[in-house]
Amino acid sequence: MKLAVQTETTKPALSATFAARWRVFWGYCLAVGIYAITVGFFVFPSNGGIQSSYYSLVALPTLMIMVTKPSLAVHGRWLLLFLGAPLFLAISSFWSDPNVATTYREPSFFIKMLAILAFLYFAIAYVMQTYKHFSGLWVIVLGWVAGASALVGLVDYLVQHHGAIPGQWPRFKGIAWGGDTNRVAAFYTVGFLACVYLAYFKQGLCQVISVLCALPPVLVVMLAQSKVPFLVIVATVLLVIATRVTTRDWRWLAAGAVVFVGLGLWLSLGTNTFARVYSFFIRWELWQAAIASLNDNWLWGTGLNYRVSLTVDGTVFGQPHNFLVDTLRFAGVIGLTLLVAQMVATLVVVIKSLPSMPIMWFYGGWFLSGVGTALVEAQQPLMRPSYVWFLYWLPTVFIWHAYQSNKLPSEGATSAQVGES
Repeated sequence: MKLAVQTETTKPALSATFAARWRVFWGYCLAVGIYAITVGFFVFPSNGGIQSSYYSLVALPTLMIMVTKPSLAVHGRWLLLFLGAPLFLAISSFWSDPNVATTYREPSFFIKMLAILAFLYFAIAYVMQTYKHFSGLWVIVLGWVAGASALVGLVDYLVQHHGAIPGQWPRFKGIAWGGDTNRVAAFYTVGFLACVYLAYFKQGLCQVISVLCALPPVLVVMLAQSKVPFLVIVATVLLVIATRVTTRDWRWLAAGAVVFVGLGLWLSLGTNTFARVYSFFIRWELWQAAIASLNDNWLWGTGLNYRVSLTVDGTVFGQPHNFLVDTLRFAGVIGLTLLVAQMVATLVVVIKSLPSMPIMWFYGGWFLSGVGTALVEAQQPLMRPSYVWFLYWLPTVFIWHAYQSNKLPSEGATSAQVGES
């Protein structure tokens, strides 16, 4: 009988030990996956690497962890707000017209996209709650890899176009993520913001390396001649100068002045990024065409299709290059309201957190930069892991979970526990 009692008491202990080791293993895989789907935008030659990394190193580990019922604090109202817009977009696919679609997908496809997005929410929640110092190391890797990647891209640019320079400056495409000029410029802008954050708040060798890594992304954005990233860099430099004027930190003021003057000289003597007026015209026409396609379906939209092309000025476009307009045409005022509410909530969180969480300066800059680019480049946000994730979903999730993790001890009563301790 005594042996039987020992056996019965040993089984739960062994089970708990196995579950803990199981979570540790998959937790490390998940942390690597978060690096892959963020830093990977500066490394992978195409979006296929991002998607493969997500399914194998984020979605799968998250599922493996969740089956063990980990202790994970999830705020129900935040989860509902996060999934509100994509949920309505997915539901709207049930009343979409397949006859108008350039490429059609069944509603089940968009339900899968919703589930994939939900996995991202839980994945980052688990990593940030389990590994408290994850963000500190991750932002260093993000900024430094972005700088190194930009430098490699610049070398490739010189090799490819040295014969044309300086008579003309072809637009930079890079060697990462398929060479899409505007989106690649947006990615490197985030790398620049990470380096500025590190240089501003860190000291010693980390600060020096971050300053050096911030320069190649600036050159990339200049050569890409992409408007929103250019404006983000200008705004960042002005913000740094404004915050250092009162302290009279001449090193920062001098560095900011050099960058600012360099950008001005590029516009006046190099290639004027804002001289391509056709890009303004065509986007305005695209937005009007997308809104006109709503007809009388203003409230709930025409229903989400995988792709509904628009023809403007004799050119066929796969999407209207504005994720709010694209959401409006597919999900109507309801879908647009849900998405805007999510954006406003994110901004409120950033503003509330800035005094106590310095990293929110980077997250907030990433979010605003991404939204700015999405307003002139992106389609509706319910899609596979891709550029929209980097521009919008990833900064949104990082902001929310950083805020929730910081407030967790005082808001434990309002948190729902997923599983048991």
